[in-house]
Amino acid sequence: MQVLLKALKALADGNRLRLLRLLLDQPRCVCELQAALGITQPSISKHLRILEEAGLVTKTRQGQFIDYQLAAAPDPADQRAALLALITPWLRADPELQDLSRRASGLKREQLCRSEAQNATENASSRNEVRAAASSGD
Repeated sequence: MQVLLKALKALADGNRLRLLRLLLDQPRCVCELQAALGITQPSISKHLRILEEAGLVTKTRQGQFIDYQLAAAPDPADQRAALLALITPWLRADPELQDLSRRASGLKREQLCRSEAQNATENASSRNEVRAAASSGD
């Protein structure tokens, strides 16, 4: 029963349903999901972790990217695949989720991830400058 509860709890969140809808289209990295949903990277990672722990999502490394995709059930007795199959028509038919999918189709991961890396580098550089200025003022 714990597997069922974990899966149902994972599905009981709008952002996680949005993530599943995006992953129905294709595997995606965190940068793509973040840009599509407009929520922070830590929030995306938290939701993906919950979906992964529930056995609904898996991740694979593709070069510099970690792609998340819907889990494929290796065991026909695994009911999580049946649960995903059950909600897929709703995820595809919902107008809000259709719009999200259309917007996300134009995202280019190379640009998004490069921008994230540049922002992280710039933020680290700014923090180092502030620390240097603070220590020189002592």
